[in-house]
Amino acid sequence: MRFLLRRLSKWPGGQKVEPENRQNVNRTTHANWWHMPLAKDSTSPSILRAFASIPPDSALGYMQSCRQGLSQAEADARLKIAGPNVLSSKNPPPWWKLLLLILPNPFTILLVFLAIISVATPQPDWKTFVILMVMILISSAVRFWQEYRSSIAVIKLQSSVSADTKVRRQCPTSGKFLDGTQTSESTIHVKDIVPGDIVIIRPGLTVPADCLILEASSLYISQSTLTGENEPLRKTPNLQPAKFEKEDPRFFELENVAFMGTSVISGSGLGLVLRTGDDSFIATIMKQLNKKRPVNSFQRGIRNVTYMLIGFMLTMVPIVLGISGKTTGNWGNAALFSLSVAVGLVPEMLPAIVNTNLAKGAFSLSKKKTIVKRLDSIQNLGGMSILCSDKTGTLTKDEITLSDYLDCSGVRNRGVFQLAFINAKCQEIQGTSIDSAIINFQSREPMQIPPYEAVSEIAFTFERRRSSCIIRGPTKKLKLVCKGAYEEVLALCTSVRDGAKTLSLCAEWHKKLAAQAERLSSDGFRVILVATREVKDSEMGNEDFIEDDLESSLTLEGFLTFLDPPKEDAAASIQRLQRLGVDVRILTGDNMPIALRLCQLLNLVSYVSEGDAQAITGPELARLEGTDQFHDVIRTCKVFAKLSPAQKGQVILSLKANGDCVGMLGDGINDCVALRFADVGISVDSGAGVAKDCADVILTEKGLNIIVDAVTMGRVTYGNTIKYIKMVASSNFGNVFSILIASAWLPFEPMTSLQLLIQNLLYDISQIAIPWDRMDEEYLQEPKKWDAIDLLRFIIVLGPTSSTIDVLTFCLGWFYYNIRTADDPEAVKLFRTHWFLQGLLTQTIIVHLLRTAKIPIIQSRAARAMVASTTIIMAVGFVLPYIPLFQAALRFVNPAATFVGFLAAELLLYCLEVQLVKVIYKRIFKTWL
Repeated sequence: MRFLLRRLSKWPGGQKVEPENRQNVNRTTHANWWHMPLAKDSTSPSILRAFASIPPDSALGYMQSCRQGLSQAEADARLKIAGPNVLSSKNPPPWWKLLLLILPNPFTILLVFLAIISVATPQPDWKTFVILMVMILISSAVRFWQEYRSSIAVIKLQSSVSADTKVRRQCPTSGKFLDGTQTSESTIHVKDIVPGDIVIIRPGLTVPADCLILEASSLYISQSTLTGENEPLRKTPNLQPAKFEKEDPRFFELENVAFMGTSVISGSGLGLVLRTGDDSFIATIMKQLNKKRPVNSFQRGIRNVTYMLIGFMLTMVPIVLGISGKTTGNWGNAALFSLSVAVGLVPEMLPAIVNTNLAKGAFSLSKKKTIVKRLDSIQNLGGMSILCSDKTGTLTKDEITLSDYLDCSGVRNRGVFQLAFINAKCQEIQGTSIDSAIINFQSREPMQIPPYEAVSEIAFTFERRRSSCIIRGPTKKLKLVCKGAYEEVLALCTSVRDGAKTLSLCAEWHKKLAAQAERLSSDGFRVILVATREVKDSEMGNEDFIEDDLESSLTLEGFLTFLDPPKEDAAASIQRLQRLGVDVRILTGDNMPIALRLCQLLNLVSYVSEGDAQAITGPELARLEGTDQFHDVIRTCKVFAKLSPAQKGQVILSLKANGDCVGMLGDGINDCVALRFADVGISVDSGAGVAKDCADVILTEKGLNIIVDAVTMGRVTYGNTIKYIKMVASSNFGNVFSILIASAWLPFEPMTSLQLLIQNLLYDISQIAIPWDRMDEEYLQEPKKWDAIDLLRFIIVLGPTSSTIDVLTFCLGWFYYNIRTADDPEAVKLFRTHWFLQGLLTQTIIVHLLRTAKIPIIQSRAARAMVASTTIIMAVGFVLPYIPLFQAALRFVNPAATFVGFLAAELLLYCLEVQLVKVIYKRIFKTWL
């Protein structure tokens, strides 16, 4: 809130006003009630750290509040200044404005220009015009819908805050501001909460604002929505060290601050509201989502290709116009002919081919339980070179699993597990995830459990951090079995079990146990202790018996280690991704040891230790921000731990800036920024609603193997798209190159503008089956991305190969058929008919050579749909000059009988030529498609 940073200079003397002195303050100054000189800047982390470092009473003074709460009048006054406690979002622009924003993209403008040209000739081609306009409408409609839906993500974030909460309100009895009042608890809507309110914190509450903890009783809050860590944090009123440095973003660890949107697991407390609405920390995520989505790899690639094609067209058209006009002397016809060349140069079916490719890919992925929200994300999956993944719930099962059971010397001991199982079984009704993990382990790996009778149990609480049970074993003696957190249980122990001996818990044992616990924790395990003691019947029968008193003088039996294990298919799927050239990185809010342990289990790296060059924490990364090392470190690191949501987004943007196509796999609110910034955001169906809205692809099953299938499908989609662009662009350039030669050589136009348009249309129709074509297996092994330079090189090298056959046809017409003048209209028609047939058939049949880097038919065969479409178009094109209706409309004549033999020879020669050029091209440039 803007007013939160205003100095208190307008107050008398500019001094802080303590609660007991505030009744004399004029209410007209309420806009200036807060002053925090310790805050380095106006950001939420800085302000919250500052409040966390001062006593609660001082914080109340700065906020001009007290533990009894605000009066209703005061709250109403503050509400007018602060505004509602809601996360504001930008409403989607009106549909007409959004449409105007998406229409002016380069390829749409180019298609509109070509559509106008197609009907600007004396013989307008309305079919081409209609096709182009339909393509424009389809592509614009798809983009319109995608842009409109993207705005929903911001609105959904508001659902993370509950509707109602309880606050303390003063009931004035004397008319004074703070004196002579009574306090009551009022239930209000969260939007009415204001800075300075005293919030009642209770189990099940979603914290309605950023609050300073004033009082706490066994208060545990889950911050998983912000950090991704499932373990609840204990919140207390204890002061926290004042750390204001930018490189210390660990404000999530502040014990005395509760963040808006987090969940209260247990306990109770009082919270002083510090930041509401758009000034809360969670609003910083909102602000990132409000930003325009960055251009992704596909959009950047198609834009560059479009600009290249436009530049190519603008270069070639004036050349054709000049040569044709000077040769024929008819500048009007030359202008129309050059415009037809412009149409012929551009792959006007590109939107149709691209959209069909994407739609087919989305349909195929839907069968594999993958929902594609943004169609262009399919091609980004194919181009993905780096996959960043959150840890919890995506790579791991998001459930605690028992890993090992060890005695005090670190040796596996069945007795330790038996005791732990008995304890867990006694707690089964109200047990924790630890109890469930132990019971599930017994179900998977059954172990003989000694007979016992449950007598009593002491339930687990977050305050005690342990649970106990009292049982009667085969000897009929009572025994207490306790298990819980390391510090809490060890503090109750006076002895240790060493084999069959019971030894005193001396300093040496303390040191030995601490070393074992440290080693296990550094390996990413959660450590639980198991301890016991004999209980006398007289202790149970004592009327002054207190169960907690029995948890003393315990004998430590051993350790239990737990882990959130990786999913069964995670390691294999990651290996498959790596074989496909996709580098996997871990981005998590968890601690480094846990992240490193996961990496070792998944074989992401052979060995990584904390402080290794391949691993870095959020605070360490923050210290590098703004330096030359920042991007270098991100480029080389495999493991990023203790990252804030904003830092996850920074990592994504840095990797993208390096030229990589980056994917992000995440399912929490803390992943939203990264999901939005990535070239392709991937979430799961069980993820947070806002995360799914930010994602481009949603997995309906939590199997990483689905991502591998999606990557492969993306590469097939990309391959078929670039296949079309390269083939049609190189073919069109070959035609234009041939036209340049003909314009400089022949005294007549080698083909009419209408014939050229029909030839291009037939060729484009033959390519409609490309989305159903196959891609060579070798092609799918590496990430693919759009490269305008590679496309230009392909066009320049492959285009002229068709011109050699065109020139051969020109020579046949000039020398063999003696067509050398424009004075004989029928001879000119024959020349044009021959070149129409040769041009259409060669550029159609050559698709089978260009579609693969291998030898066609022998090593790689096209899909049946592709074979059928090219065969049909070649047949239609061949018979077209023989049909009287089309012969008259297109000014054809029957081809010379001898030309059919020449045509067959030309087709064979052309195939051999292209195959030879392909071999040389691959050898020089190490690539093909």
